[in-house]
Amino acid sequence: MAPVRARSVAATRVSRPWLTFLVAAAVGFAILVLTQLLSDTRLAVGPWALNGNGALAVPFVGFPLAIYIGWTQLADRYLGRDLLLQLVAFSSGLTVGAWVLGLLFALPIALATGAVYAIWMRGSAVRRSDALLWVAYAASIVVGALPILGLFGVALLPGSLILLARDKSAAARIGLGAMLVAGTMVIVFVVPLLFPAPAPTARTSPFSS
Repeated sequence: MAPVRARSVAATRVSRPWLTFLVAAAVGFAILVLTQLLSDTRLAVGPWALNGNGALAVPFVGFPLAIYIGWTQLADRYLGRDLLLQLVAFSSGLTVGAWVLGLLFALPIALATGAVYAIWMRGSAVRRSDALLWVAYAASIVVGALPILGLFGVALLPGSLILLARDKSAAARIGLGAMLVAGTMVIVFVVPLLFPAPAPTARTSPFSS
């Protein structure tokens, strides 16, 4: 009966998309600032440098987690058209607040999450199963491990976990969020160590002796 009560409360909740936009914009701006601060440091942990381009690990991990938390919470509070407005407001705020990082990271992740969410919700209820969502999560990590497709794989991660989190307990949702962070960290930190990019080879001039 708990999910029924939650849905009934959501149906009567007043929608304030502008407030959702502002909150998400603040989160996006925080991710932007943290990325910039790390890029100017000399911080390194073992083989991983978090300065310079290494600071891009922040949006790679931060944006999927922000979308997972934001979309999961909004789905508890709103239904139908109100939910759609809230999700658009949240994703837009996250993108605008992070400026260039938002366009490069937050927007693709939000679009991929929306596509996964829409396709799943429009599908037959008989065919929906948590097993398929776990397969989708694993496939996202595999795609993220492929050369050049890292961001695409990360963008696919939140969708399946947001759907898995529906009507789950708080503890289960925290666990799913931890799995999201673990998946992104595998793509960002572990895969490059296991499959390092080949070093550029020097080209020999035909006029050299």
